[in-house]
Amino acid sequence: MAEAYSLEAQARTVIGKQVKALRRQDLIPAVIYGAGGAPVHISCPRRPLEIVLQKAGGTNVINVVVDGAIHNAIVREVQRDKIRRDILHVDFLRVDLTKKLRTEVPVVFVGTPKLASDVQMAHIIQSIEVESLPMDIPDRIEVNVEHLVALGDQVTVGDIPPIPNVTILSDPHEVLARIESLGAVEPEEEAAAEAAVAAAEPEVIEKGKKEEEEEF
Repeated sequence: MAEAYSLEAQARTVIGKQVKALRRQDLIPAVIYGAGGAPVHISCPRRPLEIVLQKAGGTNVINVVVDGAIHNAIVREVQRDKIRRDILHVDFLRVDLTKKLRTEVPVVFVGTPKLASDVQMAHIIQSIEVESLPMDIPDRIEVNVEHLVALGDQVTVGDIPPIPNVTILSDPHEVLARIESLGAVEPEEEAAAEAAVAAAEPEVIEKGKKEEEEEF
């Protein structure tokens, strides 16, 4: 179940190329939108923002406090410098705590299958789509793969046990992990497996927006 975090921010009028001046002051430009409200342009102190992003990821509600007003939101997009990996901009999606929403939740594989030397486990997908109230979004979905031992063994979305207050929307026949012949795992599948373990943020954009030259 999701946990609520808090982040202090301040409203901003600086947009476009001028946001570079904010970053020089260790302030990160961001925007809050959605849930029937007008977009709110804000700036956040870099270090507190980094800490919240690391802890909340894209599944936990963040109470963004702007001039005394609290915006319940989740992180929808993080734009980073493609070389230094510094945060350039963050999108917060304002949510209504009484209304369900759809979101992607990372899949984490647990357990170590005992495999023969000529087979290996392929991690096929790194997240699944679910629907729930904002405070019921799981941080992650753990899938036990210890029982996968023979060539062709697999676990699918439909094998995931029911999660209280959460509806799984992904195709139940979609394969999460499968035992394949050694060397059969595609590079992109290996990358997906690594991303599933390390997924702490929602979609990370390297190029995306032009440092807010095209502001919302």
